[in-house]
Amino acid sequence: MAGKDVSRTGWMGRCLAYAAVLLGLAGASPPARAAEAAAPPTVETIAARDMHWRVLRWGPRDGVGVLLLHGFPQDADSWQPVASTLAAAGYNVVAFDQRGASAATLSRPGDYVFDNFMADALAVADATGLRRFHVAGFGWGGAMAWMLAAYHPDRVRSMTTLRYPHPAAFVDGIEHDPEQRASWEAVRKEIGPDNIDKRAAALLADDATGLRAFLRKSGLPEDASDRYVARLSQPGVLVGGLSWGTALVPAQFAAVPPVRVPALFVWSKGPAVSESTVQASARYAKGPYRVVELKDVGHFMIETAPQIVAAPILDFLRETDAPPAARK
Repeated sequence: MAGKDVSRTGWMGRCLAYAAVLLGLAGASPPARAAEAAAPPTVETIAARDMHWRVLRWGPRDGVGVLLLHGFPQDADSWQPVASTLAAAGYNVVAFDQRGASAATLSRPGDYVFDNFMADALAVADATGLRRFHVAGFGWGGAMAWMLAAYHPDRVRSMTTLRYPHPAAFVDGIEHDPEQRASWEAVRKEIGPDNIDKRAAALLADDATGLRAFLRKSGLPEDASDRYVARLSQPGVLVGGLSWGTALVPAQFAAVPPVRVPALFVWSKGPAVSESTVQASARYAKGPYRVVELKDVGHFMIETAPQIVAAPILDFLRETDAPPAARK
């Protein structure tokens, strides 16, 4: 994977290969592999940074670590199908409910900043024994993946972002690209960080009619929408989720350095992000870099098409971990 590898593909061939892996054709017997892939995560509560974090873990503890970071309106459980695939391939996978995503991690308004988000992630990594790990994130979690890779390359083996461009490319697009500005403003109009308490109350009114409509319009399946709405309806939790929007400080995003670890950008056409901003992110990837566009999966790809999403991620992790002579 030397140099840049910017590609777009349906990944059907590799999906079939990973199906073989999950069925045990690359080692363990089919029943053993199938059971491992389907096994529920273990659930832990970790005390760190004056909070109690709900942490989910999949796979062997002696495997290479993978830290998964969710976005809004998700939680750690959102990663279940993807994490199970990675765990069945031998990875030690960790996800946690991030700051503001649950009643246990609600914070003061000024505490929703990316310095805290990154410190939270590193504290959970430390507590679960992930000294150096792959990181993958969706949405806001994708922004975190870029930042962790840029600011903590000693901890990050590789980064994967799902539908979130490099922060500097993103704010540059908002400022200079009319398509990107319009895409982002359409999202901000409904869940932006202005008047958060009032906005949250309006979204939750009448059995969360407004929130349900926004999530369904964004392509979230109904079962996932119902689960997220139930959690976000708990006191303060929707305010916590919306507060992540206050962390988008243009000057701070513009200052995020390029990443030098191997990087994968998985994206799909949908709200908030323009194709030109996706392309601009390549300027901020100074190591091996790959872009994969997934077709017809919508914005919430880890809910709508988790196995399609897992295939390029697993391929990327295996290639990154392979000895240099074995890399493509």
